[in-house]
Amino acid sequence: MNERERLIASLRLEPVDRVPVVSHLQAATVDLMEATGCYWPEANRDARQMLILALAANRIAGLESVKVPFDVALDPTAFGVLTGNDSLDRPPSVLRPIIASAEDVEALDIPDPRRDGRAPVVLEALRTLSGMGLSIPIFSGVIAPFMLAGQIRGEEAAIMDVMIDPDLMKGLLAKCADWCVLYAEAQLEAGAEVISLIDATASGTILSPDQYKEFALPFQRKVVNAIHEQGAPVILHICGDTAMNFEMMMSTGADGISVDQCMDMKWVKEQTAGRCAAVGNVSPTSTLLFQTPEDVTRSCREIISAGTDVLAPGCGIAPRTPLANMMAMASSVR
Repeated sequence: MNERERLIASLRLEPVDRVPVVSHLQAATVDLMEATGCYWPEANRDARQMLILALAANRIAGLESVKVPFDVALDPTAFGVLTGNDSLDRPPSVLRPIIASAEDVEALDIPDPRRDGRAPVVLEALRTLSGMGLSIPIFSGVIAPFMLAGQIRGEEAAIMDVMIDPDLMKGLLAKCADWCVLYAEAQLEAGAEVISLIDATASGTILSPDQYKEFALPFQRKVVNAIHEQGAPVILHICGDTAMNFEMMMSTGADGISVDQCMDMKWVKEQTAGRCAAVGNVSPTSTLLFQTPEDVTRSCREIISAGTDVLAPGCGIAPRTPLANMMAMASSVR
């Protein structure tokens, strides 16, 4: 059983020889940049540097996957949102939103992932990765509609819209969902094998269950269904405490539910058992960034014992994470 077969079987809840260890979220670090000669911010904009740096998480650190892109600010660039403030150890961030009114939402066009923003860079990297004959799964990422709407509208304004202007928000969410479907389809056509659907701001600390049901769930479900129609699995990742909304997260139909390090993996596994895969949840900060390799191994094995189906970080790996700690995480499953 190779790495791809193991990961896909785990997401399908089929028997495996052991737990796979992947990073379905960002896994580029400064150590890997120095090892490959491919550095941020250039590797966020150049397909060749992107794929070389992404592959280093497997070829150097030992994780059983490759994931592009590295940052979560890529999708809004297709809509014309300006991003920046990136550096060697800092991913790009949104500089200013572009939606100020319902009229702006109405005038917003759905971008073309093969042409707009930095999406074509990801597609080029995926095409090259797909042609390399890899035995590891190729992940790509899509920012889910609620999080993307916040990037385009402004996070504070979007949260206020949920309460005082829901029609504006739903109109924007519908357009974001259309983009997510087009972008996911383009990624799968280019060679992605598993899609990470990232909805960090749909956390239970931001959306109540009623709000999640109205403003996140139907749009997540639309994207998951579209990915499944292409025959690919999808992992839904939401940051923070997701306990209140966990049942609805599973009802999206996602093959895996990825949880933050604040979640109790034993509890997560009890909820997901027989329904979908539990994914996570090694802390990228308190464990991977700051502890020793021995501590990392101990934490990983505790999470495996708690029942995770796929060992993975609870969020993107911090750029200053020591290589030795990534290697300890990779070796902890063997």
